[in-house]
Amino acid sequence: EWLAENKDPKLISHPVVVLFSDLIWSRLAQWFFLLGRVYFLFTLVVFIASQSILSHLHAGQETFEEHVAIFACRLFIYLGSMCTLLYTQIRRLTMDLQAGNLVRIGGVPVPAYLTNFQGGGAMFLVITLVLMCTQEPIFWCSGNQDGDFAGSGLFTTSCPEANSHKHIYSVFCCIAMLMYFALLTDLTIFSMRVSAFLLVCFRVISELGLFLLALAFLILAFATSISSLNHSQKDFASVEKGALSLFEISLTMYPTSHFESMQDEPWVLAAVAVFVILIAMFLLNLLVAQLNQAYQ
Repeated sequence: EWLAENKDPKLISHPVVVLFSDLIWSRLAQWFFLLGRVYFLFTLVVFIASQSILSHLHAGQETFEEHVAIFACRLFIYLGSMCTLLYTQIRRLTMDLQAGNLVRIGGVPVPAYLTNFQGGGAMFLVITLVLMCTQEPIFWCSGNQDGDFAGSGLFTTSCPEANSHKHIYSVFCCIAMLMYFALLTDLTIFSMRVSAFLLVCFRVISELGLFLLALAFLILAFATSISSLNHSQKDFASVEKGALSLFEISLTMYPTSHFESMQDEPWVLAAVAVFVILIAMFLLNLLVAQLNQAYQ
């Protein structure tokens, strides 16, 4: 644990540490860990099938067989994944509270296991799955499965009662999918080289956060400045539109044809040019230097 808490990629990649870790892993811990991760990976496969594959096999309404398959997969997620994770979280939360193992974050006591990525990520995933369950369209349609609407039938998700819940359900589904993949980073333990790479990623992520903070500051500054000018550019007609346009420029997603219309607005063009120079020539190179320094 102290090796991981030190967060030093050179130390954890030392040959002696690698040899010692490999011995413990191959002789004792591998199979216990592997069994849990295989089940978690199977859960993710079922989740992908129910949310991203079975619902998009063809255009139009799902067939009865697809309804049954989707319901079976989602029921497995709620019972076999959500309930299991919820039990684990309650058990670990109780253990930390009974042992007084708390960490203060901003003056608020927090169970220590939530301060690491896997513990906090699992708790966030459980909360997301519970929210998904409350918005599940199949459950909302359970009282009106055979109504007069397209796609009616057993385990349908097309009833009028579910329409107002589908959007927020899809948002929770997207977040849960990302969290499932994020928690799969535990599998990097099978390779010390990949584990060291992941450790480096966590080590330099704070520098990326500073870059994004500086980017947000510049976008806000230039968006408000450009909107105060007397111009006729629709992309910068308000602070919101200007910020969105500048964000697209930062990601090189802004249509190049729109730059031609700026030629009639020299002050807008000058402000955008200064913004591009600051982002492309200054901030990006500064980010590279920060990442290099953080790694060393």
